[in-house]
Amino acid sequence: MKTKSLAFTLLVVFILTFSITAIYAEDVTVGSSTFELPDGFKINETENNTVTLENNNYFLTVYEGDIVSTEEAKQNREEEGYELLGEDTYDAEGVSINQQNYKKDNIVSNVYTFTKNDKNYIITLNTLESQPALNSENNPVTHIISSLK
Repeated sequence: MKTKSLAFTLLVVFILTFSITAIYAEDVTVGSSTFELPDGFKINETENNTVTLENNNYFLTVYEGDIVSTEEAKQNREEEGYELLGEDTYDAEGVSINQQNYKKDNIVSNVYTFTKNDKNYIITLNTLESQPALNSENNPVTHIISSLK
């Protein structure tokens, strides 16, 4: 009887531990802001107002601070040899986002520029050209923007 009771207690402790671990999300700090680390990503490097994240397929850079206009940034990238694939400005959860997509050396860079909570951000998502396109449900940038505090 004690063995069954002990096994049941260990099972309950294991389930509770797993549940708490699943709920916990690691917070990442960039500048004076925090956001939740997207699933499957790890922190590569943090430096002042910039943090870089990576997983097997994507490399993310999150920056908080002063920004130049999106038009000036577009000119700068094109002068550096980036090919503009497209640009769109849209609203996501009350945040106006300018998204510019570029290609250079078989790398696709999606650049998201926006202001949230009176702070300016640029998030760049880089991947190999051969990777499938992301939609809002599986895009780690969507998760970062919604969790920014």
